[in-house]
Amino acid sequence: MELGDLLPNGEREITAQVRATLEGHEGGVLDIRMDDKWIVSCSKDASIRVWDRKTLALSRVLRGHEGPVNAIGLQHDRVVSASGDGKLILWDTTNGERIRTFEGHDRGLACIEFKDNFIVSGSNDDKIKVWDPWTGECLRTLTGHNGLVRALSFDPRTGRLVSVSYDKTVKVWDFRTGKCLRDFGQVHGSHIFDVKFDATRIVTYVYLSEYRGFVDTD
Repeated sequence: MELGDLLPNGEREITAQVRATLEGHEGGVLDIRMDDKWIVSCSKDASIRVWDRKTLALSRVLRGHEGPVNAIGLQHDRVVSASGDGKLILWDTTNGERIRTFEGHDRGLACIEFKDNFIVSGSNDDKIKVWDPWTGECLRTLTGHNGLVRALSFDPRTGRLVSVSYDKTVKVWDFRTGKCLRDFGQVHGSHIFDVKFDATRIVTYVYLSEYRGFVDTD
């Protein structure tokens, strides 16, 4: 990858070469995660594929969901998958073993985050759930959205969680207590698809590349 000339909009042009194309899914790819060891993808075909990051060879295919796998989280040799069948499954990527199935949402899952000792899931039941990945216990259920919870971002060190929903709102939570700290209201005119945040700003993304930044002063 090489950095090119500065574009009129202030961004720098990037030139990259395709190293390989990873194929095998029989439906659209809905999410992807990677670390130093693995590339993991999930699909509408209800499967998860695990690729070796160095060789790009397919390591294994994980099957067990009964609906599209909408999102995945990757941490070390563990993958957690979230499906339209309403279930979360924790997998061992080294042997393909299903470690645990999490059930508790009333409808299909749309998003998931897996960091340290927490899994956080968002669903079409308008709820957010915080799980212990090692015991399977649901630690807390966060309610307040009035539409599918589309994306999540959280910091396990501070307990800060940001969620976005098809109700067009952005909410900031303390996921350790379940308290909603801030509700930005209907800040977009259409569905919000993604969110990221750091110590000073929250950035949201909607269809047609609209994005907004918010200053979180709490």
